Amino acid sequence: MVTEKQIEVKGKKYWILIHSVRKGNKVIQKKKYIGKSLPPKTRLEQLKKEFLQELSGDKYKYLSKEDLEKIEEKKRKYKQELKKLSKIEKEKKLNEFAIRYTYDSSKLSGINVTLRQTFLILKEGIIPKDFKNLRIAKEIENHEKGFIAITKYKGKFDINFLKKLHKVLFSGIDDTITGKLRNELKRDVKIAGTAYVPPKWTEIKKELDEFFKWYKASNRKLHPLELASLIHLKLISIQPFVDGNSRLSRLLMNWILWKKSYPLIDIPIEDLENYYDALDKYQIEKDERPFVDYIKKKYLS
Repeated sequence: MVTEKQIEVKGKKYWILIHSVRKGNKVIQKKKYIGKSLPPKTRLEQLKKEFLQELSGDKYKYLSKEDLEKIEEKKRKYKQELKKLSKIEKEKKLNEFAIRYTYDSSKLSGINVTLRQTFLILKEGIIPKDFKNLRIAKEIENHEKGFIAITKYKGKFDINFLKKLHKVLFSGIDDTITGKLRNELKRDVKIAGTAYVPPKWTEIKKELDEFFKWYKASNRKLHPLELASLIHLKLISIQPFVDGNSRLSRLLMNWILWKKSYPLIDIPIEDLENYYDALDKYQIEKDERPFVDYIKKKYLS
C-alpha cells in the first residue's frame, strides 16, 4: 500500500510517497518525492498508481517488459547498422525512406499519386509526362521539405512548431490556410468515412492547451514510442488545421522518434484499413491502446 507523508529537510517541508517492499526477511521502504504541497485527491491517486507501476518494473503505460526488450533491441541494431555506413550512404538511406514515406503519407491523406510519380518528382526533379495536377506535385515536394524539417528541428515542441511545420506543408499551395489554426479561420471540418466529429473551431484553443499540458506532463514518463504514437493520435483527432492534419501528425510522430534516435515508421497505404480501425478505437471509443499497439507492430515489423 502506498501512503503519503510530509517530511522536513533543512527547515523545508516536502511531501513524499512511501511503499514498503519485503526482500527476504527485511522490509525496505521505497520513497518518491511529489512536491512541496499535497496534490488534489484525484491526482494523488494517479501518482500512487504510477509509483506502484514503477516499483513493479512496469514503468510504461502500454508497453510490457517483452515489448520494451524488442523495441530497444531493434533500436540497438538500427544504430549499429548506421555506424557501418558512410555519410553519403546514410543520406541515401534517408532519402530512400523519405520517398516511400512521402508517397504513403500522401496516399493516406487522399492525394492521388503513384510511387513512380513520387520518385520522379523528388529524386529526378521532373514532373511526369502524364502528370496534369501541378498542385499535387507541389504537395509532394512540400511533404519532403516537411520531412527534412523534422530531422533538423531542435527547438521546443509547441504551437509555434506546429504552425511552422504546417507552413512548410502548404506554402505555395493554399496561402489562405497556411500556418493558421481553425480557430483563427473560424472554420469547422469533417472527416470522410468516419462517424467521428472533430472539435468545433471554438474549442480548438482549449483542446490544444490541454494537449500541450498533457505533453509537458507525459514527455518524460512515457516511452518515446508511446509518446510518438499518442502525439499522432491526439493531434489527428483534434484536427487543429483546416487541411493537412494527418500528414502533420505523422511527421510529428517521426520527429519524436528521430530526436530519440529510434528507427522511423512508415504506414504503408496497403494498411489503410487497419490504420483507420485503430484511429476509430480512440476517436469513437476513446481507447488509446489499440493505436499504440498498432504503431508498435509497425515499428517491430
